[in-house]
Amino acid sequence: MGLLKLLFIIVIFLFSFGEIIRVPFAGLSIKLIDIGVVALAFYWILLSFKNLKKIKIDKRLGFPILIFSVVALLSLLLNARLLNINELFVSSLYLIRWIAYASIIFIIPMFDNSFKKIIIKLLIFIGVVIVVLGYIQYFLYPNLRNLYYLGWDEHLYRLFSAFLDPNFAGAFFVLYFLFVLNILIESLKKQARFFSFFLGVISLITLIAIFLTYSRSALLMLIIGSFVFLFLYTKKSFAVLIVIIFLLATALVPKAYTTEGTNFLRIASSEARLGSAKQAIEIFKESPVFGVGFNAYRYAKNRHGFTFGNWEKSHADAGTDNSFLFLLATTGIVGFFAHFYMWFKILKINIRSKLLIASATALFVDSLFINSLFYSFLMFWIFSLVGLRENM
Repeated sequence: MGLLKLLFIIVIFLFSFGEIIRVPFAGLSIKLIDIGVVALAFYWILLSFKNLKKIKIDKRLGFPILIFSVVALLSLLLNARLLNINELFVSSLYLIRWIAYASIIFIIPMFDNSFKKIIIKLLIFIGVVIVVLGYIQYFLYPNLRNLYYLGWDEHLYRLFSAFLDPNFAGAFFVLYFLFVLNILIESLKKQARFFSFFLGVISLITLIAIFLTYSRSALLMLIIGSFVFLFLYTKKSFAVLIVIIFLLATALVPKAYTTEGTNFLRIASSEARLGSAKQAIEIFKESPVFGVGFNAYRYAKNRHGFTFGNWEKSHADAGTDNSFLFLLATTGIVGFFAHFYMWFKILKINIRSKLLIASATALFVDSLFINSLFYSFLMFWIFSLVGLRENM
């Protein structure tokens, strides 16, 4: 168990590297956190086989996750004839990655309560690191023009931190803000003044960071997530007030209308997302029952003639901007409902967790605009919250 704890701490440490460092493998560039989580899950599986009688898995969650995993695998096998060996291998790696992240739900409950408290403190710390990195980047490295050749967008004058994308950075900041806000409320109840002040400062700088991403999806995620969270705390009038304040603050953010990327009324990205959705629907029509294969979207997109340039390495060609359309296109109607059933069970079991309900709701909203449900860092965060449900 000691090594499992160490591996988990290492994974949290690797979280801070974001998208900055990647390891080339089989034509892919793999994130450090992906390597860490797969290693963590692999060791957990070995440990489980070694101690079958001691390891307990919550079957209420294990069964739905197993169903989706099997459906995702089946979707790949049914489309194997359309993929070459390398494409099938690469797509399979993504399935392995998803299973590894989902295993976090079962790994964390194995730890003792004292270590779970350490995990919570480490999550607070790593969030601060990501936010601070974001501010440093915002003032010293305001765009990604020099990484355009690697498939990254420019993102002029927007805060994107270690994620190199303001939309995903904004999504993480919202989840982190809700996380800290939850701990802050509990801290105030215990009258821990110094710790409460510390958490209050973190909440404020995180909130400002969200606005500096100029991500409309993150702002909508913030408004809905905060409203749900405060509403569940029976602070209904305060929840409405917060929504109004956030809407007013949107118009007051500096540089809000200086460039296309920092203009909240921009239409270019909206048109791009609409085009991405249309492509996903066309790909879904190819195989509506089981999809074109879990994470084989890039290759289906190429078959339909929707790719151009360096499509095999382009981040935009790896998926679509809507997680639900991505699910439908890659795993079909069967996979979509299997994934829906999984989340239904997760939320039903944790119906009393205000933080998890608010975070999941916010994530679902954001997933309508970017592929949040399958983004490594957001998967790690939300699955960690599920694993920590008894301690939050």
